[in-house]
Amino acid sequence: MLREEKRGMSLDIGKKIEFVSQAYRNTQDMISFADTKANISLSIQSLLISIGLGTSILANTFEHVQKLDNNNISGVFYFIVVAFIISSIVGVILSIFVYKARPPLDETEQKKRKGLLYFGHIAQFTTFKDYFSEVDSIDEDGMLEEFTQQVYQLSLIANKKMKYVNMSIYFLVTNLFLTIIVITFSGYISTL
Repeated sequence: MLREEKRGMSLDIGKKIEFVSQAYRNTQDMISFADTKANISLSIQSLLISIGLGTSILANTFEHVQKLDNNNISGVFYFIVVAFIISSIVGVILSIFVYKARPPLDETEQKKRKGLLYFGHIAQFTTFKDYFSEVDSIDEDGMLEEFTQQVYQLSLIANKKMKYVNMSIYFLVTNLFLTIIVITFSGYISTL
């Protein structure tokens, strides 16, 4: 009974717009957070690649491996290096995908959507006066719908970005362990 009474009570349009505006800011913050994490992940992945392969090259590990009579050690070393390279490439690609999380809109969707918040949609207006006229003519319900549509689209983008960031972090941790193994194995092979 209380639930039915609450459903009948509706927030005024100002409160709804305030609510959606806060959701908009939160979603924008999440997108910025995902971009920052991807940037850090990409930087660390690049550093690990430099350290892991650089150490092996500087220690002449590849030359030592070729001279070894033990094919098992050589096979393990090459397997670890190949796994490290593949894992590094995948981690870097996932970090880069974070920056391109929005799927391209087809031509029909681009023509149909003339939003008032997203810069790409705003740029589709031919003049400032056209854009101003559209903004000036919007009523409170239209503003709420515009905000809500933008928050929904941004949340889809944030969700996709965070999926890529999380996968990138998994590969970053894997690469960290593989880097330690490559360096340790390089040191071991150099002593043989």
